Amino acid sequence: MTKPADPPSAPDPRALAKLAWEAAWERLGNALQAPAGYPCATPAQLAECFEVAQARLDELRAACRLPPEP
Repeated sequence: MTKPADPPSAPDPRALAKLAWEAAWERLGNALQAPAGYPCATPAQLAECFEVAQARLDELRAACRLPPEP
């Protein structure tokens, strides 16, 4: 008799936060230096990328149980 499959486990909050941070970091990098053939980011787009990257970094710090930056 075969053992039933284990139910899927909940995703690791640190792994999810890390993926979100990596995506935000890549988006910010592309905004700072647009890939060939892409238009340059507007000041509003740059500001949004910085805000999102900071929020994702804060979430990653919290997921790793690190104190927030002063």
